Amino acid sequence: MIRLGTVGTSFICRSFLGGANLTGEFMLSAVYSRDYDNALAFAEEHGCDKAFCDLNEMAKSGFLDAVYISSPNAFHYKQSKLFLENGIHVLCEKPIVTNSQEYKELLEYANRKKLIYLEAIIPRHVAHYSKVKQALASIGKIRAAKIDFCQRSSRLDSFLEGKQQNIFDMSLKAGCLMDIGVYCVYGALDLLGEPKEVKAQANFLYNGADGLGSAILNYGDFSAVLTYAKTCESVNGSEIIGDNGTLLIGKISQYTDVYLIKDGKKQEVFGTVSKAELMSGEAKRFADYILRYEENLSDYKNVCNLTRSVHKTMDLIKLDAEIKYPKN
Repeated sequence: MIRLGTVGTSFICRSFLGGANLTGEFMLSAVYSRDYDNALAFAEEHGCDKAFCDLNEMAKSGFLDAVYISSPNAFHYKQSKLFLENGIHVLCEKPIVTNSQEYKELLEYANRKKLIYLEAIIPRHVAHYSKVKQALASIGKIRAAKIDFCQRSSRLDSFLEGKQQNIFDMSLKAGCLMDIGVYCVYGALDLLGEPKEVKAQANFLYNGADGLGSAILNYGDFSAVLTYAKTCESVNGSEIIGDNGTLLIGKISQYTDVYLIKDGKKQEVFGTVSKAELMSGEAKRFADYILRYEENLSDYKNVCNLTRSVHKTMDLIKLDAEIKYPKN
């Protein structure tokens, strides 16, 4: 069993533990929160007796083989580095870091220490991933793509009333692109490859946070249009159009509600499953990379290359759309 620690006690952390439990590969061994009582309550809820409010103490405790980090974006680099320096494998919530140079640095460090450093991104690791790729291969030469994830934030109204909300706090390296736009970039690069050119724009909220954005990825003989928002809701999902058919993806963040349309007929590729089952995919791959490294090395390298390309593209989007974060 892999002795697992968690950084954060949010809803997403609770969902991840549900997925990790389904794999049978992990044992929760330690929980961190800035508030000790919060850490202790979360630990006890999940059958764990070790709680920390000092991250350095947790990293050096000797209780952990691996850690799952679900803190605000601005802390990902420093926290990931701390655990890697202490010989602990890291699975970090998306975005794993805030720019491609940080990722390059930490990945190279992890590789030197023979540690796994992985971004928690659901669609790349779901059990039905191969079904989506097979369906994509059947639509022929790709002619156009529209990748969409627009979801009105449940915290938007509170934020517009002037209340602080982490998801719109640019000092935490937040905003729309980093929260849900990353899923669009992952989907495009995973399914279509790395683009030749990137153009982007963003609409900003009163504090400088990007609330809505779009990007055009140029692939030479076709383009992919990405749209993502925290201020409004879309209903049509994403589509990749080939000369032999069209692939519809209802939820690009999960590769669920997927349909193949060919010769006027609509065929389901994959429907949907529970959040725990979805998150068990990334937990399972994390365990595979740790415990069965050699047999999964090729896939791990492919995932790392995809992550590198995604964050290079995210850097280009931020630059062209003039998305800026306060200096630390």
